[in-house]
Amino acid sequence: MNQAVNKAARPFQKPGSFNVRDPQPLPESLKDYRIVSADNHLTLGGEDVWYNRVPDALKDRVPRVWHDKTSGLWMTGFEGKSLYPFGSEAFVHTMEGREGAWNVDARTRDLREEGIDKEIAFPQILPVFFHHPDLALREWLFRGYNRYLADLQARQAGHFYGVGIPNYWDPAQAEASINEMVNLGLKTFMLPSLPGKFADGNDIHYADDAMEPLWQAIEQSGLPVCFHIGENINVGGRGTLAVTALNSLGAIYFRRNFGELVFGGILDRHPGLRVVFCEGNLHWIPGMLQDAEMIYDSFGQVIDDLPDRRPSAYWSEHCYATFMHDPAGLSMLDRIGADRVMWSSDYLHNESTFGYSGRVMQEIIDVAGEADARSILGETAIRVFGLDD
Repeated sequence: MNQAVNKAARPFQKPGSFNVRDPQPLPESLKDYRIVSADNHLTLGGEDVWYNRVPDALKDRVPRVWHDKTSGLWMTGFEGKSLYPFGSEAFVHTMEGREGAWNVDARTRDLREEGIDKEIAFPQILPVFFHHPDLALREWLFRGYNRYLADLQARQAGHFYGVGIPNYWDPAQAEASINEMVNLGLKTFMLPSLPGKFADGNDIHYADDAMEPLWQAIEQSGLPVCFHIGENINVGGRGTLAVTALNSLGAIYFRRNFGELVFGGILDRHPGLRVVFCEGNLHWIPGMLQDAEMIYDSFGQVIDDLPDRRPSAYWSEHCYATFMHDPAGLSMLDRIGADRVMWSSDYLHNESTFGYSGRVMQEIIDVAGEADARSILGETAIRVFGLDD
């Protein structure tokens, strides 16, 4: 009896493996909506991504991309050894075993079958290089990847938009790095939540004076900057994958990033910034804002350079968040702001709504109403990322 009740309470239960699902046609009630997935993911495949996009002097140092006939997967790594840890093959296959994971044409077909007009695609494997010690190589890993994204955008113009990665560890290079992404036609880029260290070994803190050239360049570019969960996914050990995913989905690093932006004065110094927090869903936001407001009131007398405005004001003017299926978050939409949130399919991850996106979209309409649902499902993303081209 209890088992039947539990199943009835989970209307969106789905297969665990992403690659075995079939796309679900969009309900008739959504046919005239402009749908954007504001957070999908792209794995590398189909070509040796870096080899022909970096200077000759680096060709023997960049990772290679190859097709593994045994697993049927595209691999990225060095000297034939995949960057994915040993023992993770089954987990990786649940996501990357579908052709659309790496083939931009196949993914476009998949997404259009579900009624998704446009997508913002984040990297799948690139975060492993956020703290790579070879800074010259790191520079070209991201530059080469950004050029690869530009090629894919040209191939699926008006549908696919890749998320670039700039040089964030050398502020003197920030302007040139971000300008290159703008010239490539990229619509947005991401910064790591934990940026690591400068070349001299000192920790990078986004709010420090040393990082001002980065924030100036971002503001001048007009591009929104993204933070994304999942920089440190582990799979080894009993329960480790589930625990890591649970911790990541808790969006704990987003609190740090928001705190730096507000209490570190970044948004006061750069009022033109727009910031998107991706894949952490929505339910973390009210609690975070509640705590930030408490800190503003209770610690104000001892905080250096207290922000010009209350934390919630910065959220409502500068910040956005993406979500997939989040009934808890939608129930607090009045605290978060319907104009601050963007839906995403999270295509290729196991928590993706692929295969049941239409039902999730209908739930958003039922909770938010038609006008706000149109914004959440696409119009806000089109405006924030400048996709009306």
